[in-house]
Amino acid sequence: MVVAVALFDFHLPSCRGLKEKRAFLRPLKARLRGDYEISAAEVAHQDLLQRAAVGIAAVGADRAALEPLLARVIGWVEGFAEESGATLADVRQEFLSYGDVGTPLHPFGRGGGETEEEPS
Repeated sequence: MVVAVALFDFHLPSCRGLKEKRAFLRPLKARLRGDYEISAAEVAHQDLLQRAAVGIAAVGADRAALEPLLARVIGWVEGFAEESGATLADVRQEFLSYGDVGTPLHPFGRGGGETEEEPS
């Protein structure tokens, strides 16, 4: 099992209030969840009007299945940010591997998960 995670850090220069920030985040998260069937949540900068951080996660059988998905998601998020007048300041991604094929997984992270960090 492999978990792909990505963190998107946005600068929202035209946001002057929480309502405007929500107007950016709500459709972003909804499209990520609906179109790509991945988890998405605001994970940082909740107290700042002109910054937002959204984390995503997807689970798959292997990294080869998740790399193209993550590439499509990143491309779509870049376009969404540009169309919305936001700046995508940073994108970080990571793949976490848990267990080998045929190896039972252990609860609570005791299965010796390995982290494969993607260069920035």
